[in-house]
Amino acid sequence: MIIRSLSASNILKYARLELADLPERGLIGISGPNESGKSSIGEAVCFALFGRTFSLGEEDVAKVIRWGESQCSAQLQFQLADGKQYEVARFLDSDGNHGARLSLVGDQEPIARGVSGVRDALFRLIGFEFDEFIESFYLAQREITTPHPHSHAIKVMAGIAPLEIAAGEFEQEGEIQEEEIEALEYDISGVQQELAEIGIDPERLPVLEQDRDIERKIVEQQNTAVEDLEAASATYQDNDPLLSSARSSRGTASFLRFLLFLAALAAGGAWLYLSRTPETEMPVQLTHLLSTYAPNWSIKLPWLLYAAAGAGVLFLLFWVRCASLGGKITDLQQQSGALAERLTELRGLLPAQDAAGQEDPKAGGDAPEERPPVDEKAARRAARPSEQEVAGLQPRIVDATASAAQVRALVGREVAWTRDRIEERQAELGRLEEAIEREQERVRKAGNLERERTGYEEQIENRRQQIQIRRLAGELLEGGMRQISQQFNRNLRGLVGRTLPLLTENRYEHLQIGDDLNVRVFSSEKRDFMDLDEISSGTQRQIMLAVRLALAQELVERTVKGSQFLVLDEPFAFFDQERTRSSLAVLPEFSEQIAQVWVIGQDFPAGVEFAKTVRCGRDLHELLV
Repeated sequence: MIIRSLSASNILKYARLELADLPERGLIGISGPNESGKSSIGEAVCFALFGRTFSLGEEDVAKVIRWGESQCSAQLQFQLADGKQYEVARFLDSDGNHGARLSLVGDQEPIARGVSGVRDALFRLIGFEFDEFIESFYLAQREITTPHPHSHAIKVMAGIAPLEIAAGEFEQEGEIQEEEIEALEYDISGVQQELAEIGIDPERLPVLEQDRDIERKIVEQQNTAVEDLEAASATYQDNDPLLSSARSSRGTASFLRFLLFLAALAAGGAWLYLSRTPETEMPVQLTHLLSTYAPNWSIKLPWLLYAAAGAGVLFLLFWVRCASLGGKITDLQQQSGALAERLTELRGLLPAQDAAGQEDPKAGGDAPEERPPVDEKAARRAARPSEQEVAGLQPRIVDATASAAQVRALVGREVAWTRDRIEERQAELGRLEEAIEREQERVRKAGNLERERTGYEEQIENRRQQIQIRRLAGELLEGGMRQISQQFNRNLRGLVGRTLPLLTENRYEHLQIGDDLNVRVFSSEKRDFMDLDEISSGTQRQIMLAVRLALAQELVERTVKGSQFLVLDEPFAFFDQERTRSSLAVLPEFSEQIAQVWVIGQDFPAGVEFAKTVRCGRDLHELLV
């Protein structure tokens, strides 16, 4: 950047300062006696650009306001390599109110407003900030010393500042992730403690579920058996009157069938006896007797045959009737006899030891103390038919000879007792379901904790990988910074090597610049490198001026990449006239990029050509050039 004009009011010594039409190239000489305001011009340039000066810290910036005034302002116009001109304006009052504006010359709308906004926008335009400016383009009125090798400005010039920032961020991120790992490990220990308190037994839930399934199956079987028994009992009771009626009808039919058989036999035998053997003694006597009492008996003799035939037909009909009733009775007996099978099946599902109140070994469930006491349950139980009762009635049930009342009484007691046992099992099943729900909830909670722990472990592993990556990146950055620093030192030596002979009239040509920027100079007279304290103070300052010019040139090449101004405040304070003249002759020639050089001094040797000169005076409070 090249300064085109500077305008200020109430800054340091000057109530009004106007520097216009500044040349783009060449020396700008600012001269005058002590306390004439020469350095105030450089300070005004510094304040206009960055809102602070070299001699005043940020907390004391209000001291830049001229004594007795309450506010100050500055406007600086500069030109960049692309030919565009910008203006930066600042305002400051004694209350600490600080305003700033950056805009293109001629535009009403600013590019940025406010101190921070202008600072960021200006950095994007010119490529450097206050610290780099002070270490390179602005040599304040002070001793010219070796720049600090670890200063931020030098790192920016060398190009390692972004890498150092990145390395620092990597290190900071690694420390943060180490802290996060510690926090995650603490969380894991808490999760593990909770898991230990839960104490999940992996075999408990399967056992409970198996016991539940067994219990449910038994209940289903018993319910089915009770329903089958009740159905069989209802069938028996329904069949009982039918069976009694069928048996009675079959007895009557059998008796009538027997009588008809006798009648048919008697009638048929009489007809055969009378009609087929009349000549024998007995038929003759019987015929004589019938003739005496029934003169027309011979005419009615065929009726005996008809009577025999009719009785025979009726006999056959009642025979069929008896056979039909017998089949019906057999069917009813078979249906009723199923009750005995159902009763046997049900009692087989509930053996005698279970009836005595002992626990089924397959019942499972919670601890015994969670169940009702056996005595209380026994008091509520219905009396179950004994084995003797069942054994005594079962054959009669098979024969369908037991009465409906007997069956109803026995089956009712059996069903009532069985339903009590089913209710007990259902209660046990309910307890198992509750135990399973509790265990499932515990398992779910443990599963959630396990997933939480796994998540923490994955996060720890991910953070460890990130730490490893950042360590590797830091090592690579360290290597890159070393390489860049070495290259920077080589470039700096080359630039100083080109400038130093011009400033020392070829007495000194070669420098050694270490990694810590310590400088040693090669003396052609001694044929060896010497430390700076071995040479005169004037030569030391010439050498250090060459180093500062080299730093300025390096910053131009790295960041500005265009023409640049340079402010030298009293650089030749300890130079003799000849050294000052030769140095001023060198300044416009040592670099193509550093085109505009502001030189501040009390007086300059005769014969030095300046593109513009500014003369300051102790009693001059307004400077318009």
